[in-house]
Amino acid sequence: MKKKSTGRKMMLRKFIKRLLKWSVLTSLVTFSIGWWIVPLFFDIPDEATASPEESQIILDRDGTPLHHATREDFVRHRHIPLADIPEPLVQATLAAEDKRFWDHGGIDFLATSRSIKDAIDNGHFVSGASTVSQQVIKLRSPKAPRTIRTKIREAFQARHLEMTQDKSSILESYFNHLEYGNRNQGPVLAASHYFKKPLDQLSLAECALLAGLPQAPTRHNPRNNPEGAIARRNWILDRMAEVYELPADQITRAKNEPLNLAPATQQYATPEIAELFQGRSDTTIQTTISKPLQDEVKAIVQRELQKLSAQNVNNAAVVIIDNATGEIITLLGSPNFESTLGGQFNAALIPRSPGSALKPFTYLLGFQHRGLHPATIIPDIPTFYAGERGPEEIVNYDRKHHGPVTISHALGNSLNIPAVRVLNQAGGPAKLLTLLKQFGFTSLGDNASTYGLSLSIGGGEVTLLEITNAFATLARLGQFKPSTLQQKDTAKQRVANATQCQLIAEILTNNNARSHTFGTQSQLRFPFKCAVKTGTSTDYKDNFCMGFTAQYTVGVWVGNIDNTPMQGISGVTGAGPIFHQTMLLLHKNQAAQWFPTPQELSTHAVDPHTGKILKPGHPRYPIAEKMTLLKPPEEASSHDYDSNQRPYLDQRYSKWVDSHKQVFAKASSSHLDSPLETLRILSPAAEATYLLNPDLPNSGNKLTLLANHTAIEWSSDTISISGNKATLILGRHTITARHKQTGETKDVNIRVEQE
Repeated sequence: MKKKSTGRKMMLRKFIKRLLKWSVLTSLVTFSIGWWIVPLFFDIPDEATASPEESQIILDRDGTPLHHATREDFVRHRHIPLADIPEPLVQATLAAEDKRFWDHGGIDFLATSRSIKDAIDNGHFVSGASTVSQQVIKLRSPKAPRTIRTKIREAFQARHLEMTQDKSSILESYFNHLEYGNRNQGPVLAASHYFKKPLDQLSLAECALLAGLPQAPTRHNPRNNPEGAIARRNWILDRMAEVYELPADQITRAKNEPLNLAPATQQYATPEIAELFQGRSDTTIQTTISKPLQDEVKAIVQRELQKLSAQNVNNAAVVIIDNATGEIITLLGSPNFESTLGGQFNAALIPRSPGSALKPFTYLLGFQHRGLHPATIIPDIPTFYAGERGPEEIVNYDRKHHGPVTISHALGNSLNIPAVRVLNQAGGPAKLLTLLKQFGFTSLGDNASTYGLSLSIGGGEVTLLEITNAFATLARLGQFKPSTLQQKDTAKQRVANATQCQLIAEILTNNNARSHTFGTQSQLRFPFKCAVKTGTSTDYKDNFCMGFTAQYTVGVWVGNIDNTPMQGISGVTGAGPIFHQTMLLLHKNQAAQWFPTPQELSTHAVDPHTGKILKPGHPRYPIAEKMTLLKPPEEASSHDYDSNQRPYLDQRYSKWVDSHKQVFAKASSSHLDSPLETLRILSPAAEATYLLNPDLPNSGNKLTLLANHTAIEWSSDTISISGNKATLILGRHTITARHKQTGETKDVNIRVEQE
């Protein structure tokens, strides 16, 4: 019996050994299948380790962020390789989320066991025990209910991910998908938002604080819950001490570090730049803007607007162009984006009236088409031109007339009457409009008659950006180059004669030439050669200050976005101080340069009332104006002046000189030729339409005819004219004016209709 019993025991042992052997083998096979085979049947999301879509960032010329837009989900993200993430941030994140990341294969069984035990003890899951790999799967998958089934699926997917991707790729994807709160995805923008630092400059405490945010970005938001964020940070620091055996004193110092958050400023510091790149798909756009310069100019504008607030001045804009490249290095469209007084508008791109700022182009036109030059004398006397509603008088800013003036004096002192006279002589608004288009003005329409002769004095609206580049074209001595916000080589196109452009530039640098209006110590005076021109609209809604050195062109606009007028602010008092400080800033560490003087140009002392050269020793030499000229005019002689050294004036000034006899003398045939002005019909206006109204006396058929001379004979083949009175009848008519002395004639066509 004993042998039998022993035999049974031996058989039982063999069976148990065999059973254990097969159980172990089965378990090993089952585990191997579950660990290596089954995960392959759980598809992982496409491009599981790919980085999220980046949001668009606009950089300055040196790579400094100017504007960071959001994606369509209103989140900002910039990708960062794992190698560029500082080790303390990696350690802090893994200590908080997955301390055995480098050792497990996608599933942390110890953490999972602890999670199951805690769930049994508490009746629900209190810790997910998800590894970084599982969280990558979760972040890359559509949202799903947090059930046991979901957890199992994500575990197998995580295992599949670990079988097909290396650890570094998984961890890099994880960091780039993390949400750090305040619409910042990934550690790059988190460091910038909370600390205004690049990642490699974060302290240990700052790394620990960032590592604590992804678990609950809203609850741990340091801006709303600093105590909670610090508590989470300190917990992570303790975990780091345990996991990575960091020195106790290092952890203590980190815990004692105060929470120094950067101000929660907007991510769009330069919205006027971003506006110009709307619709671009590029995620990184590098511009030509210099952010340090832009910031300094912005501070200048804010200070000056504060000074002008009592004069109802609320808005300003500044554009700076590098003349050599055409690159825009500053584009300030609004000094305060948050302002309710038009702060969201980019004033640099809004067409406004430039006032007198276009006059240099009028005189350039006169140089081109009429052979005029800086010493040419232009009559600044009462002047009328034909307008839609009858004769229109051109007036100067000071409402005065200055008699004979040189172009240098007229441009320097921004006189309106000479500018309009020159435009009329040089071909009228159509010629000027063509020239302005060549200089890059695109805001102006194509119909010159819309503007008339007032185009020379601000009758059309242009943007600050395009007028600044037009002045940059003058600074390039007539070579047009499109302005650009991105570094690219664009061809130059010659649109004006270099010498003539330099003559205009020399006038605009001459502080003495503008002293009559602006004085000798105005904001337009510089310690170096700088061309400057102001412009103020007649209704005080806009004023400009434009100018350049050889290196840079600066354009400034001051006014109100809502078009309300300023109170007595001109270009020299409004835009001038901003221009002055900006130009000095540009040349603070870079000496201002000017153009070399060509051999064909020379400087002469010119009588400002006759335009003739005065030699040293001449009785009138002290009043001479120094001018740079291409071809010197003739020298003044005794026949130009009476015995009291008063210059003789021809008959164009016959009425005006009567009130200025102490300074000027009337000319007679024995002294000077007496040129007459070209005949101009003032009324009716060319192609005017007149309506006959039966309710008016004589049905409104009487029309007074006017010209710029009195000795005129009027005639027409189709209507009756008596003296200078015409009797209108229905139809189209041609009226002729003939000067009785010279025989010069001019025609004008009109149309008469029934109202």
